[in-house]
Amino acid sequence: MIYLEALTLQIKTNCNISDARFWGDYSLCGFLLRLRELYRIENGIKPWEKTPQKEISEWISEREHLWQELEDKGFIDIAFDRNTYDPFETLFFPC
Repeated sequence: MIYLEALTLQIKTNCNISDARFWGDYSLCGFLLRLRELYRIENGIKPWEKTPQKEISEWISEREHLWQELEDKGFIDIAFDRNTYDPFETLFFPC
């Protein structure tokens, strides 16, 4: 389970870097709707459950600060099972 948590953290870091670089490609309305959905996913909120406005506002502010820190960073390699992979590397696993 530790391996899965480490792998998830590495992938999430690259997702945050990508978000930091490309978040401005949406209209303001589209951007806020996507952030709201991301907040729901990251916090396990079901689509029919109410989104807490104060908490999501604070989360958006925190996310913007994170993106400012990451926007000039490069993607990190993914380390798994004693190997390191480029995040865009395509792997083939025979059946």
